[in-house]
Amino acid sequence: MKTLTFQVPDEVYEACLQMARKYGRNVEDVVAEFLAKTAPKPRPKLTEEQRRAALAKLRRHFGAENLGHPTGADNESIDADLAREYGNTHEEKK
Repeated sequence: MKTLTFQVPDEVYEACLQMARKYGRNVEDVVAEFLAKTAPKPRPKLTEEQRRAALAKLRRHFGAENLGHPTGADNESIDADLAREYGNTHEEKK
């Protein structure tokens, strides 16, 4: 177990204190529990076989969405889209 000391704004401390009082606990325990619940969880180590299976599962979704028009790195099309949007004031037409 490690000790962590840090400063928080008064409003944050007051919110933590209110939660601690509500649950009949001390502020340190309330904050430690919150951090433990919201901290990123380590990713499980996958075997090479599991990694390949996960990638294959993901790849099944590639191209699954149809936008109704082709997409890609067509710079002319991208430039035209950008020019159209830059020129659009987004005002309602009457």
